[in-house]
Amino acid sequence: MTPERTAHEAIQRLSALPGDRIHVTVEPTPGPDHFSVRALGDTVHVRASGAGAAIAGYSAFVRRTGVAYVGRFGTRPVRGSLPEGIAVEGTAQLAHRIAYNICVGGYTTPFFQWPQWEAELDLLAASGVTAAHLTLGQELVWLETFTRFGYPPEEILRWIAPPSHQPWMWLNNIQSFGEGTTRELIDRRAALGRRVIQRMTDLGITPILPGFSGTVPPGFADRHEHAPTVAQGKWFMDVAGPERPDWLSTTTEAYAAVARVFYAEQRRAFGAHGMWAVDLLHEGGKVGEFDIGAAARGVQAAMLAADPEATWVMQAWAGNPRRAILEAIDLGRVLVLDLTGEAFDQLGDFAGAPRVHGILPNYGGRNGLYGDLRSMAALPGRWNAAGLTDMAEGVGNNPVVWDLFGDLTWADRPVDLDAWIRTWTTARYGAADENALSAWRTLLDTAYRSWRPETTARLSDEATRALAGSPVDAGAVDRDAAVAAVLDTSGDLAAFQVYASTDSVFAAVPSTHATGASPVGPGTLGYPEDGLVPALRAMLATPATLDTPGFVHDLVDIARQVAGDVARIALRAVAAAVEAGDVASFDVRAARFLALLDGQEAVLATNRHFLLGAWTADAAAWGSSAAESAYLVRESKRLLTSWGYEDATVLAGYANRDWSGLVGDFYRSRWTIWLAELRHLLRGEPTTPVDWYQHTETWLRAGRDYGAEPYGDPRAAAAALLATVEAVLAEGVTL
Repeated sequence: MTPERTAHEAIQRLSALPGDRIHVTVEPTPGPDHFSVRALGDTVHVRASGAGAAIAGYSAFVRRTGVAYVGRFGTRPVRGSLPEGIAVEGTAQLAHRIAYNICVGGYTTPFFQWPQWEAELDLLAASGVTAAHLTLGQELVWLETFTRFGYPPEEILRWIAPPSHQPWMWLNNIQSFGEGTTRELIDRRAALGRRVIQRMTDLGITPILPGFSGTVPPGFADRHEHAPTVAQGKWFMDVAGPERPDWLSTTTEAYAAVARVFYAEQRRAFGAHGMWAVDLLHEGGKVGEFDIGAAARGVQAAMLAADPEATWVMQAWAGNPRRAILEAIDLGRVLVLDLTGEAFDQLGDFAGAPRVHGILPNYGGRNGLYGDLRSMAALPGRWNAAGLTDMAEGVGNNPVVWDLFGDLTWADRPVDLDAWIRTWTTARYGAADENALSAWRTLLDTAYRSWRPETTARLSDEATRALAGSPVDAGAVDRDAAVAAVLDTSGDLAAFQVYASTDSVFAAVPSTHATGASPVGPGTLGYPEDGLVPALRAMLATPATLDTPGFVHDLVDIARQVAGDVARIALRAVAAAVEAGDVASFDVRAARFLALLDGQEAVLATNRHFLLGAWTADAAAWGSSAAESAYLVRESKRLLTSWGYEDATVLAGYANRDWSGLVGDFYRSRWTIWLAELRHLLRGEPTTPVDWYQHTETWLRAGRDYGAEPYGDPRAAAAALLATVEAVLAEGVTL
């Protein structure tokens, strides 16, 4: 497809304009990407250097003029006449604009079908993206490669993780997860992967595909002479977590032989695309007796033999890339993604390798409101980098962060954030409104500002076990040791604590001292616990004419966050009643805590983007049988809860979500059980220990259908929640 046609079709999807009202001219020229857009009569005229730049130009034009909007959870078509006399132009300030942490393939997109991917790719282009990580369907390469090396297909299918957990196999963190996968599922995912890659190519977005890092199935050295492997132990510094796959030393001819087949199968199935992701010995991997510099040279030699134009893309994260790696290879064929934007300073300039400046505003796909917008707005004109990358682990959250970071592509000076947020809300909500703007001013001063929590590490809570007589979860001791090991051995992983949103206490394992569900992350908010209440009041004061998809999403998102924040106050009130031994006060306060939870559930149910049922329905749709659908649903829910199995729950709660169904069923069931046990304790009655892992496993296998369609009125639900919030605030904590 020609660039003009590709851009024309995308703009038509985004704008809903008739085709004859869109005119696109693509003129590839040397130098940076650029666009110029204006309206003449009732036609939008776009002139750009490529298809992606043309789509980005359309997005910039409609945002600037307010006639439409392109963005996550809120794209709205053109309504009314196009404004004449306004020209919007842009020139890219950096060559590389990269999307997606590899984990996005698990935390956001594992069950996307083509319509979701098409919309997502339109958004990537509109955001100025030039390259994106993609693991979709790549497991076919493993299957074809290792069957060539003597493994029965069924053994490899058992070794490969299901889609929800597959990114961590590409990162060499897990293997043989759950029941594995099936040939039918691999083939369907590969077919979709080819379609996605073709559209990315048409849009001028380079797919960053997995290269061969040396990951091999169990027993490889036993099957092949002169193929030395190094056992990698457990994921988290060999202290806890799932077992990692063996690593075939990349210094050997055996590695080179496997790599030749791997890249040949990759090229046959998907084509060669020039950018390959390999994180050598990621997150504490072991090199054994082999020289790490030689290992790096082996990886690069195999990559260049397969693709002479290859660029090795590596993540700067958790102590990687080690300096010995960078000093051993041709840095002219390397691109280092600085995930947090700070590893460059911590690790010492990457030995001069080209660097892409990153942000990491999300872990696990959690949906807390979070992001340092003012620091982002100040970036243009002062970065020392070859590009930009948003390395959020999940992208189903915080659309304002995505949009602002994307706009930095075209900014030659710091962005005036106050002016930007006015333009953004006007375009996203369809009209300028002072109440909506007031809400966002509150958010800019609270959730979306820079902050450093006082409490940076949250290990297990002995009080939780003592109070209800129950373990936090299976493997709790391993969980604590793993977190401690990570914090002690890799200062870069302190980013987990400093640059992460706090979790809702609703998602936490019940305790009077609960501060969140994730095993790592800040335990306190960076703003007052009632700090977002004015934002919710202001959103509810807006006229109903603002109820665009973007506004409704943001109203639900803010109400959801308010409930989770104020629940911290409500839980302390419960704890105060327990401390006082006051059963009557405990009953009132426990009921109010659950009322907040129920209010959050009611708000979440009104918007499809906050439905567990939508997630599980997407998972079920990939099954080729009822049994496979049930399995994929179970593992999709596992990712959000226990993450792993009983012997490896170190990441339990890491990917928690404030989603309808998860909140109203799973989280509520845990709090209901625990509050009842706590009441027994207060009354001097026997308590029953709770095995939270088994409780989770029972829930995972229950097979309940949560529904994939929203219901209820978001404004009414948010108003009812606000009334509950105000009752909690009015009562306070002390008896």
